[in-house]
Amino acid sequence: MRRNSIKKIAAVSVALVLSAAMLFAADSAALYQEFSDAVAAGDVKEAIDIYTELSETAGKEYTKAQRSYEKALDAGNMAKAREAWNDMRSITSYPMTEEESDALLSAILKEDGDARKEDALWLMENSRYYHPMVTYSWSSDGDNFSFSYKSSSSVTPGEELTLPDADSISVNTSQAGVLTGWGITPDEVTYQPGETIEAPYTDQTYYAIWSTQVVFSDSVTGFSSEVTDVASGDEVAVPVLSAPDDSYVFSGWVDKSSGEYIAPDDETVTLEGNGARFEALWKKAEIKDLSSKHYDIASLPENTQVSLQFVLSNSGTEDLRNLEIECTGDDGFQVLAGSGRISFLGDGNDVTLTGLKAVGTSSGTHTLDITVTDRDGDVWSSSFDVTVE
Repeated sequence: MRRNSIKKIAAVSVALVLSAAMLFAADSAALYQEFSDAVAAGDVKEAIDIYTELSETAGKEYTKAQRSYEKALDAGNMAKAREAWNDMRSITSYPMTEEESDALLSAILKEDGDARKEDALWLMENSRYYHPMVTYSWSSDGDNFSFSYKSSSSVTPGEELTLPDADSISVNTSQAGVLTGWGITPDEVTYQPGETIEAPYTDQTYYAIWSTQVVFSDSVTGFSSEVTDVASGDEVAVPVLSAPDDSYVFSGWVDKSSGEYIAPDDETVTLEGNGARFEALWKKAEIKDLSSKHYDIASLPENTQVSLQFVLSNSGTEDLRNLEIECTGDDGFQVLAGSGRISFLGDGNDVTLTGLKAVGTSSGTHTLDITVTDRDGDVWSSSFDVTVE
């Protein structure tokens, strides 16, 4: 009699567990139907709320099914494991469809301002089908050339988007001309190069617009000029620049896309092709940060050989080549090894030079002079105080 009662209780418990599982399944299915109805009705807020609840509910169901699967495997109950596995697969059948994603986007685009941006970001996070793309397209044709290129990337809708400027595009200006701007059509400028705009909510293509002109620009002095009324074969006057200070040496102009070079003394340049973008070249070397490997340069030991090092920086816009380095000290500070050579130091780069050896033969403050000379004979120098004790 008691054994039968236990069987009845067990049967009731199993029935309760099955009912609870069916209830969870019914909840997910019902929520998914409500979500579909909200999408069809164009109710963005309702659809988002329901889908959020659906994701949470499905997540709980999946976790439960996953645990059941693991426990069944541990117990060797393959039938139960297969059942739990099937439950896991069925629970993952609720992701947003492409049609639902498109319908939600259509409704979101009817919203204003912050609501549209907020809801579009939500859609981007929750739909595998919504990732707006921006494509930059540039092409040009001529007598002896033709090129066409596209570059695409995903953007975050409503966020700031900075369009490429001329420096961001590797195009030969003599063939294509100078980048004038970007257009939503191939024949009219809508945005300026480098302009910051709001990222689009749907896929967009921006077309590069070219014009025949010669541009001179200088990042050091801020100088910029454009010659627009020009054609291939025309002579164009080259601007005259003044150095910001004595540490800068003017080294001419270059169009980096074509490699065309204008020497410092040239007064005119002949336009070849459809355009040119000349950038000023300035040479400048900086000698700084003298230090000792083992001692403080303000407290060097007397009559002791010390190793020194310093930093050589190329702070200009032109590469430095064939640099000769010479270090000299005064009567009480003798340099034992202070000459060297660097074949190349690119603009914006620096190098730490070691191997400089000296000895202080008398106490007091002494002067160390470091001179750098490039292949053109241009010279930069710095003096440092060192103290020997």
